[in-house]
Amino acid sequence: MFATTPHLRTMFPGLADDLRQRSPHIAMPDGATLRMALYPSRSTRLASMAYGMRVLTRRQHYNVFSEIWFRPLAWTLSPNDDRLDSAELGESAISSWPVVDQWLQYGDDVTALDLRDLCPRRIPTIDHPMREGPGEWVEMFQNDTAAFIEGHIPA
Repeated sequence: MFATTPHLRTMFPGLADDLRQRSPHIAMPDGATLRMALYPSRSTRLASMAYGMRVLTRRQHYNVFSEIWFRPLAWTLSPNDDRLDSAELGESAISSWPVVDQWLQYGDDVTALDLRDLCPRRIPTIDHPMREGPGEWVEMFQNDTAAFIEGHIPA
């Protein structure tokens, strides 16, 4: 995720250092959260900071520092929900995804874990929110630093 969003090194220098030094147990910094969901689609997307707002049908927002959509999983590094959730914006499109911040604490010394213990919350099967009613969303990003790579996995 730091590859698609180099600015994260400035925002979260401790996390960047821990990742670069391959620290055995990494803590998620304040202000960020790592989420994961099941993603069966052949469409792929690697992207840097983006913000989307559903402007038709219902209020919903999508705010990420970085995202990876590559089956079988989708991952987002995003702001903590409490920073943006409000009645005016509607719910976050990723609010149903489990938070997996604690996964960063497992180092090379951990060789096996039960997924039920790692993720006690139901793992939803999703599609990219902007593909659910694509004409309903407005997407915003910084044009000077944004990186978006999309593709399709052949059959």
